[in-house]
Amino acid sequence: MKRIVYINIVAIVTLLMGLQSCNERESYMDGPTVLDIVEEVTINSKSAEVDHLSGAINISLAGGTDLSSVVFEASVPEGVSVTPESGSNIDLNNPVQVVVSNGASERTYTIYATLLPSKVAFLGDGATIAECADDDVKAAAQWTEATYGSDFVYISYDDLSDEALDGVNVIVYVYDNVGTSDQPAALLDKLNVLSKFYVQGGKIVAGLLGTGLVEELGRDNSGLRNIIGTGEGGDNPDTWGVGFTGSDVSNIISAGLDFYAPNMAYVIDAGYKEDHNALWNLGSITTSPYNTFNSRYNAEPIAAWDWAVADQGYAGIIVWNPFDRFEGYIITIGIGGMEWSMNDGHINVYQSNVHKIYQNSIDYLLAK
Repeated sequence: MKRIVYINIVAIVTLLMGLQSCNERESYMDGPTVLDIVEEVTINSKSAEVDHLSGAINISLAGGTDLSSVVFEASVPEGVSVTPESGSNIDLNNPVQVVVSNGASERTYTIYATLLPSKVAFLGDGATIAECADDDVKAAAQWTEATYGSDFVYISYDDLSDEALDGVNVIVYVYDNVGTSDQPAALLDKLNVLSKFYVQGGKIVAGLLGTGLVEELGRDNSGLRNIIGTGEGGDNPDTWGVGFTGSDVSNIISAGLDFYAPNMAYVIDAGYKEDHNALWNLGSITTSPYNTFNSRYNAEPIAAWDWAVADQGYAGIIVWNPFDRFEGYIITIGIGGMEWSMNDGHINVYQSNVHKIYQNSIDYLLAK
């Protein structure tokens, strides 16, 4: 009896070893497959989502993109071919098939393209732009309309609704005030509309005292936005500038500026200044403030006052990436020197830098 048990055990062990060897041989002989051989796909330099299981490649492109001629690029291992060839121009008005082959087998993927909403909306307190109370808000709205033309829509606080935001990709909200930095009551009455837009993936550029919107929406609970200026302002002989960190995102937002030094650009010259800063004080973060803030909140500080950016003690422009329940993006621009209208009537010789920072911010979010 004992001998039979011994023999059975040996037989079982031998069988298991044989199966393992068989599996190892099969795995070895199978070799590499093309199931997930496409490493990366970009369309017009934007990364696409590759679903290897379903064979779908999904890409969302900025509204207004000419789908009849977009640049297709694919990254695959050496020895693998892809058709159409990487670098080709393709027509994505209809789904396009992509075939990859390793010489022994091939896999077909299908590219599906969608266009993002194209509208840029400006939120203001007046029934029309001309009726906006603050000169900086009015000037910012006029510039946004002139810059985005047929894609521009003006929405008053009172008219803000889900329907009004239909087709809107990016909201521009510039708010300025004297005496208090509290957000306008008429806007807060519609906070549920903005919250829905933002949580579901909408994007917002918030400027000057409008940076407080990121707190009202619940996205920023750091308590560090405490450098606030709401005074009348006055004459100042200095030239003020913005300093950028040099990160990839900061290079996008600062592209095309008239720099006076690497990553440093003036934004306002001598004359009357309102000085309405609305910045984050990172002095309580003792180790790598910018990186630490980003790791905590998935929000990247990319700029501050030019003289302060190297010390990372302050954050004047922050890119708030999707985080937790918030699927959208916000860029807050709280540097007080970035005014839109000079109270003393003079022409700010650096106004184009202010415009370019806002335009780069809007365009960056339009493509997201």
